[in-house]
Order: sequence, then structure tokens, then C-alpha cells
Amino acid sequence: MKLCWLIPDDRSNGVASVALSCCQQAAEAGHETTLLMLVKSTNWITSRGFRVSSLELSGSAPEAPVKLLQWLQNNPQDVVFFNGCGELEAAIPYLPPNLKCVFVVHDTAPQYWRKALAEEDNLEAIIAVSETVANQFRYRLKQPKKLTVICNGCVFPEQPELNAARHDDLIFLGGDSSKKGAFDVLKLWKQLVQCEFTGRLHWFGNVSSNFRAKIDRMPARERIQVYGRVKRELIFSTAASAKVLLMLSRVEPFGMATIEAMSMGCVPVAWDVDTGTKEIVVANQSGLFAPLGNIQVLSERILYACDNYRAFSTAVMERARSNFDRAVMWKGYASLIERISLLEPIERNKKGQQPTPYKPPIRRFQLLPPSVRSVIRETVGRSPHLGYWLRDLRGW
Repeated sequence: MKLCWLIPDDRSNGVASVALSCCQQAAEAGHETTLLMLVKSTNWITSRGFRVSSLELSGSAPEAPVKLLQWLQNNPQDVVFFNGCGELEAAIPYLPPNLKCVFVVHDTAPQYWRKALAEEDNLEAIIAVSETVANQFRYRLKQPKKLTVICNGCVFPEQPELNAARHDDLIFLGGDSSKKGAFDVLKLWKQLVQCEFTGRLHWFGNVSSNFRAKIDRMPARERIQVYGRVKRELIFSTAASAKVLLMLSRVEPFGMATIEAMSMGCVPVAWDVDTGTKEIVVANQSGLFAPLGNIQVLSERILYACDNYRAFSTAVMERARSNFDRAVMWKGYASLIERISLLEPIERNKKGQQPTPYKPPIRRFQLLPPSVRSVIRETVGRSPHLGYWLRDLRGW
């Protein structure tokens, strides 16, 4: 079959890495596979047995729906998977009836699943990447059987040696994002230093100059290494010699960072809130949880994980590699593809019409002055409970 995964770009490793794994598995299964992006590729994705292409448009391009339909006319497909690209989603009601259309929901915020509800009649299937995501909209569907939960999977590097010596090092992958818990890490580090913690903190992700200044004022700053955005290979290799992953997100639809770090032996220590992390981590077996906002207990959990690392290491790696390998994910996709291929064609409600230009949604938050937005972000970032309460207002 001819299968196509649509993604916005390859600049963010989350959706792109999942789609890449799907394409690799589809190609290995003998399907003629394409990974199609809205914008021009940065060329970090290397294709093996499948095609990587781009519409080469800009973000929010008004002509995106028309360009996609033209591409599909020139490159007929059997199944197309929409992955978090609003500009291309606008083309769904105009698709030809012989094309099976699957909408993949990667996030809990309404902006990521609202279109699936609006276009339910024009979709053969909807995929949620976790039960946490599915629970946001399952009860709103007219045909709940169209919804399938397929947890994300990953290509893991070679497993580290179980008995290899490790430092009492921590990894944080959230950059300066308040929703990922960046402000929590600042408080936590002070607490750990007071507790005479001697390990290092490896801080990955984009960090602004203003936030870096906050890090620079931390005690034992020489033991904090700030990397910025790096290739996934460096994250994997660093995780292979560290003990703990700090998973302090207020919102985590699935948790690719969690399974990647776990696969290399890092014990996740997370806030005890309703996120996709709880679908991955088995409490007290393959990770630890602390009450939201309680830095004292969080630091105790981290010190416990470091001191008792060998009691967790085997279960942590086994949990990630056995349950969230890309081959496990592909079994779900293969089953879905087989099922929807037998469905009668859908006569979509705008077939044959000329698509209207894409109009980006108005983000009210972006209308505020930058100085006001900065104050709001910091206020929310400093309060774990407020951040959790407002977790799905992204894009407001």
C-alpha cells in the first residue's frame, strides 16, 4: 500500500521522531511510504527505504490545503496520517473518497484534537498516542469506535551494560519551558545542594539568555552543564551514564523523553499528576513520584533513586524497551491499516470543491505586549499548581 505521514516540520523531535519511526516500520513491512512535511526539511532525517518530501511552504501558509491536494493528485496514496499540522488539516473534507484518512492526536490541549471532532465524519480513524490524550475527547465522539489508542514507540540505541558504573547525575530535557518544570529545577537544585548532593545536572533544550542568568546564579553552578538543543544521540549517551531523569512537566501527553531516558537506564522522578508519564512509569518499580510542588519530597525521591539505583535499573530499561519499542507501536498501526482498508469509501462533504485558504487561529495571548507575556509565563512557571491547572490553555 501507499502510506503517507504528514507532519509540520522536522524541527521538533517529538512528532517528527514518531512519524519517522512509523515510516521506517512501514517501509520494512513492504509499503511504499512517504514522510511529507509542510515546510522545507532541515535534513536531519535520513530515509531508508522510504521517501522524504516537502511542500516547501511557510508556517501558516494560506495555500497549504490546495498544495496538499495537488500533491496528492500527483502522488496518489492509499492512507494518509495527519500529525499535528493545522494548515494541512484544513484539506480533510476535500480529500477524494478512495483515500483513507487517519487523524493522529499527539496532545491533550483542545487545539490538537478539536479538528478531529469537527471532521469525524470525514475520517476513517482517529489515533490517540496515549489514554491520557484519548480521555480528553473520547466522550465527545459520535462514533467512539473510530478512536484507537496506539502508544508512541522509539528506536532505541544499544542497551548500556547493566553493571556499568554511573555518576549521581541528573538529566532535565525541558530547556527554559515553564510547563516542563524549568522553574522547579531551579528550586530543586538549591535543595539538593543543601542536602550535600554531589552529582551533576545535565540541562538540555533551548534556554533564553534571561533564564540562563537565573541558572548562573545557582549554587554549585560548575556542576550544571547547559547544552541547548542537541542531537538525540548526545541525549542518549548522556542518559547512559546518569541515574535520574527529572520529569517535572505539568502536562505530558505521552512522554517520548521519558521512554528514551529510561531505555538508557535513567530512573524517572516525576510529579504525581495525571499525565502520560503514569502510563509509562510503574510507581516504585520503574520510577518514583512526588506530590506536586513539594520540593522537599522531590529531592528525597531523587536522592533515594541515586542511592538505590541498582534496585531500579533493570526494571527501568526493560519497561521502556519491551513496551515502547517502535515495533510494538507498529503492530497497532498495521492492525489499524488492515482494518480501515476494508471500509467503504467516504464521500467527504466538500469533495470536488475548491478549498478555502487556511487562516491561522487568533492566539489571544500573543496579542499581549511581550513584557506582559513574560511576567505571566514566570508567574505560572513558579507555581506548579497554577501551571497544572492551566496546562491545557496552550495556544490561548
